[in-house]
Amino acid sequence: MDGDQASGGFVAAGLSEIAPALQNIVDAGDLAGAVTLIWRRGEVVQVNAVGFRDREAKAPMQRDTLFRIASMTKPVTSVAAMMLLEEGKLALSDPITKWLPEFSGMRVLKDAAGPLGDTTPAARDITVEDLMTHRAGLAYAFTSVGPIAQAHEDALGSPLGTPLTPDQWLKGLGGLPLSYPPGQQFHYSHATEVLGFLVARVEGKPLGEVLKARIFGPLGMVDTDFWCPPEKRGRMAKLYKMGDEPGVLEDVSLPHVDAQPVFEAGGGRRLPEIRSHAAGRRRG
Repeated sequence: MDGDQASGGFVAAGLSEIAPALQNIVDAGDLAGAVTLIWRRGEVVQVNAVGFRDREAKAPMQRDTLFRIASMTKPVTSVAAMMLLEEGKLALSDPITKWLPEFSGMRVLKDAAGPLGDTTPAARDITVEDLMTHRAGLAYAFTSVGPIAQAHEDALGSPLGTPLTPDQWLKGLGGLPLSYPPGQQFHYSHATEVLGFLVARVEGKPLGEVLKARIFGPLGMVDTDFWCPPEKRGRMAKLYKMGDEPGVLEDVSLPHVDAQPVFEAGGGRRLPEIRSHAAGRRRG
């Protein structure tokens, strides 16, 4: 390859362009800030911290800034499920009713946007594989149209938080009709939240404890959790969205909770979302 070589076999000139490119986006007002890290062949090649974790306070992004990772929680939950699969504690073909009887005797909407009462019995139970591939027939309110969208809000509460326990939430979701027959088609949904609670029931402990014991602890990910304790909140990046005017960002930060939550969403779509810092500790 042409050009001076950097660590990990990268071209130094190419690496040097990353931070300025990010800074241009920040300067344009399209992004509050970002932290990037490149790791290859057992070493950190580059770390960039650009912009602010709190624009109003002018608090800069840092390598250990905490971010809410939202639906990137899904692959973490799926890894835990795959560990159980490797250990023979579950199989992809297993019906989830083996652990989640709330989903027994499900009914399916004849029309995904149609009346809630116009249903037919599901031909089979939802399987673990259906959950992992979002082919369970479940839904999110925001991915749905018609009465089923509001029914999710009514049964499960606001997408910005739920007062329900996992058992109450599963009962509420299981009481709604499916949008599609299990296994028929992909539909982005609460499937991974359900998968997380299935993992928790298989293991007999809350999902957060399972993830800490199986994934976060062994990897030294001491800052990854479903809530942020008070002593770490100064490191948390605020959430911003694009405003109505170009280059204007609006603070839409989510509220913190006072203690480890009972409801830990394996899909990360509901608060409190799992959060993690930009660069975990290297294993010794």
